[in-house]
Amino acid sequence: MNKLVSVIIPTTNKELALANRCAESARNSTYKNIEIIIINEGKKRSEQRNIGINKAKGNFIFYLDSDHIISHKLIEECVELMQEYDALYIPEIITTKGWFAKIRNWERSFYNSTPIDCVRFIKSEYCPKFNLELDGPEDSDWDRRIKGIKTTSDNPLYHYDNINVIDFFRKKAYYSKSMKRFAERNPDDKILNFWWRCFGVFFENGKWKRVIKRPDLMIVVWFLIFIRGVIYLCQR
Repeated sequence: MNKLVSVIIPTTNKELALANRCAESARNSTYKNIEIIIINEGKKRSEQRNIGINKAKGNFIFYLDSDHIISHKLIEECVELMQEYDALYIPEIITTKGWFAKIRNWERSFYNSTPIDCVRFIKSEYCPKFNLELDGPEDSDWDRRIKGIKTTSDNPLYHYDNINVIDFFRKKAYYSKSMKRFAERNPDDKILNFWWRCFGVFFENGKWKRVIKRPDLMIVVWFLIFIRGVIYLCQR
């Protein structure tokens, strides 16, 4: 429980205030043996993450985005879990206000600990570098290259991205440009399976019960997935 945790937060000048808020949430954690590495070098996210990994001195790497806030006991729980595991998924709760954020948060809850998710807390000796040729799916590609036993924390992190519908689809259009390269590297990956990505992930492991309770939200989510699929096909 005395091992050092390196918290890596890539950011931009525009998001620096958010990054400082994220760092403050880490400083307020019940676990105190941490170093916080904020990278603001005007490079893309994957490059800045790699810079953080190179600078990190900790036994564990914990990478965040600047618009994240972590729960009070999250790092403490992660360090405890790492006595038995090698990498951890962390549930994410979208806290932005409005109907669009509510729908995205409901959708995101189905992805925790699935191939759509990716680990965020990892033993430093198992931590690979991010692929600089990918933008967006670099998280998934990085997750696939992590060895060892993975599990999920109980404590979440909170995501306040304050993004609207138009910017959301612009972001997805930008990320979709890298999906072809991701598919070339991971041709059998589950997230490339149309039926699982659109239906299976929402019905497996008893999650169908939640779908039945809120079919209205499910219809909207399928519509969003359809639009993202169209964007992906147009980018190919």
